[in-house]
Amino acid sequence: MTSPLRLRVVRAATALYRRLTLGRVPKLFDEGHYRATYPDVARSGIDSYLHYVRRGVAEARDPAPDFDTAFYLRQSGRTRLDPVRHYLRVGAKAGLDPNPGFSTRMYVARYPDIGVAGVNPLLHYRRDGRAEGRIAVPSSAEPADWVPLQGVREAQRWTYPAEGAARFALTLRRDVPVSACPTDVPRLCLLLLLDGGEIEGLVRSFETFPEAAADALTLAIDTLAGPHPPRPTLILALEQCFHGPGPDGTVLLRYAEARIWDVLTERPHVLHVAPAGALAIG
Repeated sequence: MTSPLRLRVVRAATALYRRLTLGRVPKLFDEGHYRATYPDVARSGIDSYLHYVRRGVAEARDPAPDFDTAFYLRQSGRTRLDPVRHYLRVGAKAGLDPNPGFSTRMYVARYPDIGVAGVNPLLHYRRDGRAEGRIAVPSSAEPADWVPLQGVREAQRWTYPAEGAARFALTLRRDVPVSACPTDVPRLCLLLLLDGGEIEGLVRSFETFPEAAADALTLAIDTLAGPHPPRPTLILALEQCFHGPGPDGTVLLRYAEARIWDVLTERPHVLHVAPAGALAIG
């Protein structure tokens, strides 16, 4: 059994190391919860936050009762910061959610005073919002229940940019030969990782292309050009879709109707409905 003296020495030494390498413990980190939930950490004497950063994240341990590490990582992907610091510095502004029961965007949208004050939404809800009777609604970060995806098989859900890629282009075309699109599905959903400006550009393109003189209109997306969301923010649902391979690794598509769904907000909604058309993506 580790002696009390040894525990104090380990705790003091690792706390000093944590202060030198990581700085202060973030306010969202609940040391009491972490030690009570993971008694091996308490027995070791290691500074709780240091353990979370060095080992706990990789083991999907939760830093607080209202912060789900695994859930958050599915949204953020791999980051330089641990999930708690990432949410405090980057994630909340990007609309990422700390647990399935808390929507960051909806909380700030419902209570704009929080955004004006610059307070972290989860920290506010934990300290004041719950006691004040403020409402927290569930996250929609997991897309399984999004309306446009209901009834659509996984094989008909295509994400762009594809894993391992940073760029893709979507080209609206005046026409695509029927013979080039031999495969048909009732609905094909293109899940696109676009920022706000790109969403506006895509909607505008679908709105103006039918009256344009050009035979094609291309939107080139480069996710390395600036910060991009880690999860799909727009779904292009193509009804009665036919598709087939195109040149240079692209896919050619024909569809009876295109519905552009905004899934950036907690309640997905249709931004635009376009008539029958054709496009290439890749």
